[in-house]
Amino acid sequence: MKISIAKLGLKKKSAEVKTTVNVVNEATSLQILMLKMNKLQLDSDSNPLEVMEQSQKAITAMTSFLQAVLKLSEKELDTVMNAVTMEELSDFISYVLARIQGLTEEQWQQTLKENEEDDPKK
Repeated sequence: MKISIAKLGLKKKSAEVKTTVNVVNEATSLQILMLKMNKLQLDSDSNPLEVMEQSQKAITAMTSFLQAVLKLSEKELDTVMNAVTMEELSDFISYVLARIQGLTEEQWQQTLKENEEDDPKK
C-alpha cells in the first residue's frame, strides 16, 4: 500500500509498505508499548524517572518502527528527527498504524474530520 510521508520533511512524498506478518507484528508491539506509556503517564503514583525512561524507550521504538517500515536510510531518519515535533511524530505514527490495520487514506481523513468535530478546543 502507498503511504503519504509528505509531512516528514523528506524529498520523497510517499512510501510503499507491504503489510507482512512481521510489519503487522511490529505495529502491534509498538501499540502495546504506547498504551503502556499512556497508562504510566496517567498514573499519579508513577515514578518521574520511570516515566522519562519509558518515554525515551517509546520514542526510540517509534523511530525504529518508522525506519524499518518506510525503509528510511539513517540520513533520512535524521532528517525526520530534525524536521518534526513530538506531536507530529506521534500523529504520523497513528496514521501509519491505522493504515497498516487496513484503513484507507479516505477513511483516515474521515476519522480526522470526525475527531476535529468532537474536539471542543477546535
